[in-house]
Amino acid sequence: MVKIGFIGSGHMATAEIIGTLHAGVPADDLFVTSHTPAHYQAVAKQYGIHGVASNAEVLQQADIVVLATPPATAEPILNSLANQWRAGQILVSVIGNVSVADLVRFSKTPTLPVVRLLPNVNVATGSGMTAYAVSDQVHDAELAQVMDWQKSLGEMMALPEDLFSAFVGLAGSSPAFIFVGIDMLARMGVKYGIPMKDARKIAAQVFKGSADQVLATGTNPWDLADAVSSPGGSTVRGMVALESSGFFAGLADAVKATVEKD
Repeated sequence: MVKIGFIGSGHMATAEIIGTLHAGVPADDLFVTSHTPAHYQAVAKQYGIHGVASNAEVLQQADIVVLATPPATAEPILNSLANQWRAGQILVSVIGNVSVADLVRFSKTPTLPVVRLLPNVNVATGSGMTAYAVSDQVHDAELAQVMDWQKSLGEMMALPEDLFSAFVGLAGSSPAFIFVGIDMLARMGVKYGIPMKDARKIAAQVFKGSADQVLATGTNPWDLADAVSSPGGSTVRGMVALESSGFFAGLADAVKATVEKD
């Protein structure tokens, strides 16, 4: 069984850990550390995985080493691990702003296979959307190891790194937009008398079901919206209200702001 170690214990590392456990990987095969002992120890205890005291110990234990730290720490961490990598190990980065070429350079190990991932938080429930790019040192067998793991956490898509910022806006940050959309729908349900617990379930299921339709049918979402919008009906009135309130422009602006910040 492939052993996976996490350097970093923040939100993305934790989402990956939760999803990996849900996918059936034994807790005994997962390792975590970070610069804050209390934090990684709490994560290790909560999910029943191994908390280890150093980055070097993660390297000693894991076949796939996941770097999940702030971008500024990537270089010093990888520099400190130079000459400690063994044959067959793979470096996986989930850091947004550090390129594959930089990761290889920071590691001071030109032969090290590097896979750069951009997952979103939905990997925790096996419904993630992840972009990936690889170094020239990644061969089919090594990529298959990473893909077998990550495909159990959601969908994967190979993208050129110059499109990663666009991916962040479209998939990395957008769950936040969806979450608040679900919340607003639920609150409107409460306004009209539905208890919050029920309204939240209704709203979340509608988002999920609508997404499933797009994915299952491949139909243009506007065509699906038109199919729900009977002439003179309530849905088309709602669609016109969305347009007049600036919903579409607001969503476009949110993605634009995210891409430009990245």
